[in-house]
Amino acid sequence: MIPEPSHVAPIGGARRMIARKMMESLASTAQLSFTTRVDATALVAARAAWKAAGVAAGYEDLILIALRDTLLEFPRFNAIATADALKIYDEICVSVAIALDDSLVAPALPDLRGMALPDVVAARRALVDRARSGKLTVTEMSFGTFTISNIGTTRVDHFTPILNGGQVGILGIGRIAPMLFLRDDGQVASRLEISLSLTTDHRVIDGAPSGAFLSALAARIEGAA
Repeated sequence: MIPEPSHVAPIGGARRMIARKMMESLASTAQLSFTTRVDATALVAARAAWKAAGVAAGYEDLILIALRDTLLEFPRFNAIATADALKIYDEICVSVAIALDDSLVAPALPDLRGMALPDVVAARRALVDRARSGKLTVTEMSFGTFTISNIGTTRVDHFTPILNGGQVGILGIGRIAPMLFLRDDGQVASRLEISLSLTTDHRVIDGAPSGAFLSALAARIEGAA
């Protein structure tokens, strides 16, 4: 005999909408994911230095600066794909995945070009506050050129983030953890590393440029100090 469930949790409208968008994204694009580990020594040091200077930046804020500069170098990733065109934008409006109670939103930051780190910190913090209070604007919810998804507070290293709303790139940020590595002198040592996962739309971006993009981003993060 098949047992009855102990509880039936209804799938609400917001959850159904998320499910529909995720399925549409997977069905309409050719998603390809790439992963790498990045030396986080400079990233951790940079965050500590900014904190000492009175700026409470998160790792995500520092990565947003590196991501912005990488999108400037690789503008094809800062785009929206349609059935017959790739719309590349000058404005860099990165969507930020924000977890809510049994829901997920990905509103976009304002154009990051010209922003210093304190500006990015303030803009992201305000965006998260508006998301949690239900005060996001239509523009924030309807237009973004790239997405980041940060689950670095968990034990997850790599994952395969799903493309968001016609965008051709999404960066997944994993945890920072101590890892063994081989030094140039052949000795084994330990350092902090952060895991990054990049998903792109293979219809319009091939593997080689995706690898170059992730490598350039990793190099910027490793030079964050």
